[in-house]
Amino acid sequence: MPTSLRFSPTKAIATLLLVFLFVQIPLTQNTDDKTHINVYHILLLLLPFLYVPSLKHFRINTATIFIVVLTITTIFAAPAYGAGLRSTQLVFVVMAFFMGSMYGRKFDDRDWTKIFSIVFVCTVIFVILRDIAFAGQLAAIYTRTGYAANMLYLSTGGRNIEASLLVMLSILLLGTRLYFPSIMLALLTSGMMQSRAGLIGTAISLWIFLWRTRKNKLYYLNLALGLALLVLMAALIFTSVVDIPVLDRFNLKSETELEQNGVGRLVLWHYAGVALHKNLLGYGIGNGVPVMEKLSGIAFVENNVHNVYLQFLLEGGVQSLAAYLIMIVAILFKRATTPMQRNVKAYLICYLVLSTIQFNGSEAYLWFFIGAFFAFPKWTADETPTPVDHPGPAQSLPLAYQNDNPALIHSQEPR
Repeated sequence: MPTSLRFSPTKAIATLLLVFLFVQIPLTQNTDDKTHINVYHILLLLLPFLYVPSLKHFRINTATIFIVVLTITTIFAAPAYGAGLRSTQLVFVVMAFFMGSMYGRKFDDRDWTKIFSIVFVCTVIFVILRDIAFAGQLAAIYTRTGYAANMLYLSTGGRNIEASLLVMLSILLLGTRLYFPSIMLALLTSGMMQSRAGLIGTAISLWIFLWRTRKNKLYYLNLALGLALLVLMAALIFTSVVDIPVLDRFNLKSETELEQNGVGRLVLWHYAGVALHKNLLGYGIGNGVPVMEKLSGIAFVENNVHNVYLQFLLEGGVQSLAAYLIMIVAILFKRATTPMQRNVKAYLICYLVLSTIQFNGSEAYLWFFIGAFFAFPKWTADETPTPVDHPGPAQSLPLAYQNDNPALIHSQEPR
């Protein structure tokens, strides 16, 4: 059996962690700080101790610089603005980044393909079991007309984050047999839950897919399948609701009405601007919304401002936002040399786009993949990758990489 096909304990641990990053099972909830403790928090606190020797491979890059700048800002802001439970997000950012850095250095494309496939299957199983458990309340859940008591979404962030996670998971599966099932699930979920971010992310995922297959002999078939998915979503919207509420989700008038009632993104962004007028150097991680509540007299339901760039400016100051933007430029210009590396880069780009209307910037499923992307080895067509996890002479290029390089297929050992 080829070494690269073995599912080692390291891969099993990585798979377990990623499953719980995409399927976030809450353990406790603090309503005062609007925080949750999930299973993945426990894993991120424990698993890094298994890989302490890997610290010798740690490298300074733009992501680590950003984390340091944000940490220093939070420390200096703590005496004036406090340091609540939400400030511990920094710990999980660091841990997720470290775990991603370690696994990015160890695994090749076939490893990642297998891991992401298992994560998707586990995600589907969770959705099915969740829907069975809440069968009597599915109409309210999926049509956005109500809430189910103790409802379990893929993320404790609710509907929008669930739709976004499904979309981003589909991007990780680009080039695999599971792409179409994953994008179909993301499309249906985004349409039924009326998630703006999910629909935008679905469009991004489909565009990347069609762009990559534009020179493929199956391009027109893929184009037809992609259009069929869009038609399916349109039919779902038009036949399930009369007034097409999902389109109202893109109506700025509705957001303006929400603002007048003290809720919604516009009111969050307004009072974030008010807070910035008083301090441009940052209030510290977790202090942004509490400061806004004091200035406005409004008890916000949200624990973030639904814009990562504004969030980092508010809590980390101009210096942290500048470091974050530099990191983004580094991601955009870093070359991805294998299909799965390109998938991870596309995943990060999708997050960066969607983060203009949601997310808080400290998500473990962001920093894990940032760490992995910066740690990816620079494989080329003339090299045989030798990941740390697979020493020995019997090495082979990742299967997805072979598909992009047919001339290399016959030079490798049989599967």
